[in-house]
Amino acid sequence: MTAMRGIIKFRQLQRARGVTLVELLVAMVISLIAITAIFQVFSVFEGQKRTTMGGGEAQTNGALALFTLERDLRQAGYGINSTDYLGCNTLAWDDTTGTAFTLTFAPVQITQGAGEAPDTLTVLYGNGNFIPQAVSLIQTMANDTNPYRVSNRFGFQEGDVLILAETGLNCSLSQATNLPNPLGQQDLVLHSNGNYTDPVTGINTQARYNKASGLGVVYTFNGRVFNLGQQPSYNIYTVQNGQLALQRMLSAPSTAVTPIYDGIVQLQAQYGRDTNADNIIDVFDEFVPATAADWATILAVRIGVVSRSGLYEKTEVSPATIKLWDDSAVAPTTTGPVWTLTADERHYRYKVFQTVHDESFQFPVSSFQFSDPGSRFAL
Repeated sequence: MTAMRGIIKFRQLQRARGVTLVELLVAMVISLIAITAIFQVFSVFEGQKRTTMGGGEAQTNGALALFTLERDLRQAGYGINSTDYLGCNTLAWDDTTGTAFTLTFAPVQITQGAGEAPDTLTVLYGNGNFIPQAVSLIQTMANDTNPYRVSNRFGFQEGDVLILAETGLNCSLSQATNLPNPLGQQDLVLHSNGNYTDPVTGINTQARYNKASGLGVVYTFNGRVFNLGQQPSYNIYTVQNGQLALQRMLSAPSTAVTPIYDGIVQLQAQYGRDTNADNIIDVFDEFVPATAADWATILAVRIGVVSRSGLYEKTEVSPATIKLWDDSAVAPTTTGPVWTLTADERHYRYKVFQTVHDESFQFPVSSFQFSDPGSRFAL
């Protein structure tokens, strides 16, 4: 009897050993639930991280883009100290590329994009070491290759980039190549296609902006010569393929269009104009100046930049339209540009930056108008 009880107890212990299939299945279900929860938390965290990182990138790119534009705008018009020739079509030649080009003789030029397309912003300024002062021609040129005979040659150096202007004529870009010192020639400025001696390095350097065949325009003693220094800037900012691009027409060895900031998808600008000659801005608008008098009414420039996150969200996260700045019915009046987003574009997040900058180098402005960049749409 005792032996039988021992056998039964041994068999019961054998049956209690190990894990049943039901228990395994239950454990697997619990594990799958736990794994799913972990991956859901991880997915949400990764999504938030990508959104945050994308937002930070958009914030940085937008701020840097606006800073770059502001930096150029602060210098706009340096060396242009007369409103008489603003807007003059300037004929130019680049001997490096062997091509002719034109530029507008104005501190800032806004070229409006078609419809809601990005605008183009062009900035011109000199870098002379002396206080810029235009000088007069005191003798009519016999032909377009003749030297300039000027009223005052103070501050001129070989290699200086010059713009010659006269009412009713195209302006011309050229480069000083020689400043003769013999008696009777101390008022001459030569602009030949040959070499000049760099005043800093002393190196014999080929003139870049003098065409061998001449200026193409003959100026009289009514002409004026503007000295923009050794390396003036004529910078053209555009938005191309989701990037802010820069084309340096004067201050760089190459005039190629170069992307400088990624994620920039919109650039809009307006002129701030004084419409009643009281030296105060009355309106910001998309006015197209046609005469020097029109250009002289421009006291400021307002710009807006939109940057975009690189993350494509699963759902629409942005509104159907983005307004770059608010309208104003009181002076200075303005109608803020509106950018319409496609259904696909609404899956991205955007940052809007805008600022107002006065053209104090060129125009005597009684009130300095500047605002810090601000974000209009939070990420």
